Parts: sequence; structure tokens; C-alpha cells
Amino acid sequence: MHFLRTRPLLLFKTAFLVAALTIGARDVRGQLMDSRLGLGFNALLSAENGFGMGFRGRLSTPVNADLSFALDAGLTGFILGGRDDAVWIFDPQASVIVTLPGVEKAPYLLTGIGGYLDPSDSGDTLTGPTLHAGVGWVKPLRESVLFYEVVPALVIGAEKVAVAIPFRIGVIF
Repeated sequence: MHFLRTRPLLLFKTAFLVAALTIGARDVRGQLMDSRLGLGFNALLSAENGFGMGFRGRLSTPVNADLSFALDAGLTGFILGGRDDAVWIFDPQASVIVTLPGVEKAPYLLTGIGGYLDPSDSGDTLTGPTLHAGVGWVKPLRESVLFYEVVPALVIGAEKVAVAIPFRIGVIF
């Protein structure tokens, strides 16, 4: 008998969820059309690994003219010690970006969380979650945007904490 009493509530919850997803689907499709893809280069100065160079990709979705969310992923190689001592770092990030007023060069602030991961898992490289906060600038081109930024990150390892400072430049399509 208890099942019969809760069944209308379950039916109402299911109908509400389906309606919310159906109504919200139009908004999601519109937001995805506004999403922008960025590709660029990454120079990373790490307290643990020294100096490395790599590539970075970013997908950002604006909420309004001042606020957007971004998902980044980069691969940086610390290869100055030679091929045998090379360390490769994969560093995904999720960020909130606040764009400040500007005409020719619009500055922005970004902060969020991420990871500092060694795909080879050699065991002697610092890996762990990161907290990052930085500043960047965008310069409009004709149909795309040039961005450059500095986003220091605090790498929280199992036994120690280190700092990684990336310098990035790229193009947003």
C-alpha cells in the first residue's frame, strides 16, 4: 500500500525532470553555439621540473559578457635534460573567467581547479590537484581573438606542495 501512496509523487518528480530537461535543452543548444575553442602554446616554469614547453587547448562557454567558464588541457614536456630524463605533464583545468572592461586589450581574471599529472607515472615526479589564479589579456583580430596569460598554480602533492607558473599564448576561434 505504501508504494501506491508514493507512486504519484514519483510520477510527478519524473514528469518535472523531463519537462525541465526539455525546456532547458533549447538554452543548452544556444550556449553551445556560443562556445569558443582556443589553441595555443604553453611555457611552464615548475619548481619541481624546471622549464618545459607544450601545447594547450581550451573550450570556453560565456554566461554573459563578463563571465565565462572554461575547460583547458595542456601537455608540457620538460625535455632539456635529454630524452632519457624527460618528464611529460598533463594539466587539465576548469576555470571561471571574469572579463574586465577594455577596448583594444581586454584584461581578464581566471581562477579554478585542475591537475598536474605525469602520464608515465614514474613515481618520482610531483603530481596532484592544483589551485590556480591568474591574469590574461585578449586582443581582437578580424574573426578570432589572440590571448596571452600568466596563471600560477599551486600543485598539492602527497608529501609536498610546489608552484608551477605557465605563460600561455594562443588563438580563440
